Amino acid sequence: MMFENNATIKAAEKNTHFAKRQSQLINASWLPTVTMTADYTMMSNNINVSQEYASLLKPFQEKYANELLIPDILNYISDELGNLSFDVPIFDDDFGSVDIEILYPIFTGTKRLYANKLAKSNETLAGINKEAIGATKYLELVNIYFSLSLTESMIKVLKETYEMTNSHYSQALKMESIGIFDKADRLIVKVALDESERNLKDAENQAEVLRDALCKIIGKEPTDNEQQSVLTSTPLFINEKYPRLEWFKDMMEQNAYIFQQANLHEDISKANIRLSQSSYYPIISIYGKQTIASYQVPKNMVPNTIGGVNMVWNIFDGLARERNIQLTKIESDIIAETQKSMKNDLEVSVDEWYANLKQACINASELQSSLELAQEVYRIRKKSFNEGLCTSQQVLDALNLVNETNLFLLTTHFEYDIALANLCCLCGIPEYFESFLETRQ
Repeated sequence: MMFENNATIKAAEKNTHFAKRQSQLINASWLPTVTMTADYTMMSNNINVSQEYASLLKPFQEKYANELLIPDILNYISDELGNLSFDVPIFDDDFGSVDIEILYPIFTGTKRLYANKLAKSNETLAGINKEAIGATKYLELVNIYFSLSLTESMIKVLKETYEMTNSHYSQALKMESIGIFDKADRLIVKVALDESERNLKDAENQAEVLRDALCKIIGKEPTDNEQQSVLTSTPLFINEKYPRLEWFKDMMEQNAYIFQQANLHEDISKANIRLSQSSYYPIISIYGKQTIASYQVPKNMVPNTIGGVNMVWNIFDGLARERNIQLTKIESDIIAETQKSMKNDLEVSVDEWYANLKQACINASELQSSLELAQEVYRIRKKSFNEGLCTSQQVLDALNLVNETNLFLLTTHFEYDIALANLCCLCGIPEYFESFLETRQ
């Protein structure tokens, strides 16, 4: 339910879709660009070319240079015409056309290759980030859920303590009424009864807060009825048969999100450097243009079909490319050092949580023995009190000892569960925690 409704996980899912669309956008650079253009132009006057009459006779003069009388006649006519000329129209004062143009880069200096590789790496990184966010939210859910489970277990213990204290108080009232119990001892029991009632109410209020937090993290707005229905079904547990530290470290190196992100960041940094270096190469494209319709455009001046090859080579850009490559290399070094630090922190965290896991098992075993002893002490004190051999304070002390030991034992179970959940999430195997629940003791 959390993976379907949680807003943070939904945002991570949207981010993966965004990275996928970006990758598809980069792939579009491998396809030609086809555009349709339409233009209509108006000018203040027509475009004409001045043509001299005399120059039109030159071909005839050359052709009939060896003929009798004809060259003389042509020379005479040319001299008489002199500088006389006439205007030849080229373009009218308004014209227009509708064209289809195509441009297809056939060589971009490996720019498209590394841009595509960069987009694929970013798409993969977005998927890993989504899994990491899901694991973080899963760990938060486990923390809230088992906190609620711990609180509910504590409520049961506190209810038992309250009932036992109340029973002891009722017995104290009866014994006071027959004169074998003084008022001061009875008031001591009353103070203990009030304190146990306050502890119980505090635990119940804390449970309501945790139920509200649980509803929010799974993406549901809680109502009063829903809060009443939110109860845990998985109790706190301890399983002493847990894997060795080396197994968790192997899983960490294979599956940890930080390790996967570090490898991808390294690939992205290399692709960025190659992408920057590709700017040294020229861009070669083929292009074409086809006129679909035209208005007052002379065909002898502007053909309907045009095609060719184009090359653009940035020879010098003020050392901008060199600076960009240097910046990219510095960013790559920063990312590498950051990822190395995060890896070290992760290994330390795994060691710490494994130590907590191991210590929780030891503490649980010792506290279980202490709880059995405390229960025996309480049984003896209660029996002695009924026989008038001990005071109510001694009974209350024994009861508090049972209560505190029981609560410590529950807290130890909680610490074990949280340590195991953290280990699984840090190592990139949150699903292992669920399989561990199936074999819980």
